[in-house]
Amino acid sequence: MITRIIFMTLSLILGALPAAAQTDRIVALVITVGDGQTRADAIQAQLQLIGAETLRSDAPNNAELRSILTRFAREAANSRATFVYLDVPVVDFQGRSFVLPEGAVLDRSTDLFTQAIPIQAFSRSAAQAAQGGATVTTVVTPSQALPEGITVTQKAPDPIPTATPVLIATTKAFPNILAAFETALLKKEVEVSALLRRMTVHEGVTISDFPKRPIYLRETPQEEKKAEAAPEAVVIPELQPEPAPQPEADVSAVPDTPEIAAKEPSETLEELTLLEQSLSRAAKRSIQRKLRDLEFYKGLVDGIFGPQTRSAIKAFQSSRADNQSGVLTRRQLLDLST
Repeated sequence: MITRIIFMTLSLILGALPAAAQTDRIVALVITVGDGQTRADAIQAQLQLIGAETLRSDAPNNAELRSILTRFAREAANSRATFVYLDVPVVDFQGRSFVLPEGAVLDRSTDLFTQAIPIQAFSRSAAQAAQGGATVTTVVTPSQALPEGITVTQKAPDPIPTATPVLIATTKAFPNILAAFETALLKKEVEVSALLRRMTVHEGVTISDFPKRPIYLRETPQEEKKAEAAPEAVVIPELQPEPAPQPEADVSAVPDTPEIAAKEPSETLEELTLLEQSLSRAAKRSIQRKLRDLEFYKGLVDGIFGPQTRSAIKAFQSSRADNQSGVLTRRQLLDLST
């Protein structure tokens, strides 16, 4: 009975935690096809330093690439700004640029329509964010011979009003792309247009257009963002253990939450799983955000406890010398909510 009261109380309190305004989210998509994993790792590291939630896929086939693009579009619509980095083969046909997934086979030029994805599909998805975003592409050489009429992309496509700018760079120009990121991170604010202009001053880089309005990947120092997020934990002090009751206390009464917290009853994996399932999406996002602040989690703060979240939870548990079950205990939930 006591355990049930604990779970009900904790679930209600965690469920009441306010989620950070979704318009504060920066969501990034990083895709590689070919040998560009090292380049993508470097860009992803820069994006994570900015505070972006990154969705990553290496060597996706056609179906996988379409699936992750659909998910990214959904996350972009729930964010303030976006950034797409593609390290992939890109080809031109009839005035359009196409991204070739892993395993694409082009016997005829028209196979592009079923075997590839227009690069503007990525920039249109990125444009779903409140401020917008950008798509930066390092073009790698396709692993296959190209049918007549198809050529490797050499320059950025024409601008489209409903899409973000598309920047096209050669692999030789990549060090300058990375250097532009590293320079931008030295400033308190990281604005997309200024970042893209630093990239385009170098040879081997072209861009479809520049943003028509400011897009900020970072507006304030990380310390200030953490301070602004502090109200999420305002209700948690009520759960902190209090001194044990004096002998004259009525021990027959049902103890309140602090006394229960101090008792630390045993918890089965089944009970903890049920507790986790009762948490609201907002509470799960709050937990992911805390794990990210502690540098255990690098994925999307989406309120979905998938493989990346489980790995982060295990790393968090390991740091405390706790059992690495991948499912948070009551005490661990409380600690991640303060």
